Amino acid sequence: MSTIIPIAIALAPALIALAKVAGTKGINWVIAILGGSGWFLALILRIPILMAVPLPEVIYGYFASLMAGLFEETTRFLFLRIELVRSASIRRSIALGLGWGFIEALLIYAIPVSLAVYQYSWIDLLPGALERNSAILIHLSLTLLLSRNPWSFKLLTASIIIHSAANITAITALYLLRNAWLVELVIAAFSALIFTTIAIPILRDLRSAVNKPVGERYG
Repeated sequence: MSTIIPIAIALAPALIALAKVAGTKGINWVIAILGGSGWFLALILRIPILMAVPLPEVIYGYFASLMAGLFEETTRFLFLRIELVRSASIRRSIALGLGWGFIEALLIYAIPVSLAVYQYSWIDLLPGALERNSAILIHLSLTLLLSRNPWSFKLLTASIIIHSAANITAITALYLLRNAWLVELVIAAFSALIFTTIAIPILRDLRSAVNKPVGERYG
């Protein structure tokens, strides 16, 4: 019972936002699922490398952060080239980003928490739930960034650096602060910075660009 509240906090905001963006158009939900598939594919592709490289635990965390940035952003970059996504409204790019983050939250937080053997109070689980929302904001922001030109390797490089930096910041905060709430505060600040500098300027154009192809939206 104590897991219901944190799981809802981890999943509900993205699901509500996705419902608002996708509406009743089935194709938008398909693209959201495609986004979730992209996250899972990027995870599967990098697992052999993560298993094959023997590193000390501290260094391994940073290596895994770099691999996550490289594989997830490259996969996102390629998925945004799919005609179904790039030739339609910006809503589909948003759906892709939200689906990407939602599936990650579901698979690495909600399901493990619901199956946990040990019982924790919902307060103990709350930092992790809030962290999932920060991660979803980052996924949304980077999806919008890459959607501006899904053939630009400069944007791909920037998204890899930003994604890796977000993960590295989280790991460093965990090692230094040793407090879940302080770590979450650092992650939330980082995600808010990314969202306000990348996503908000693009989202401001949503009203006028919602029904235009990507090429027309960004010139």
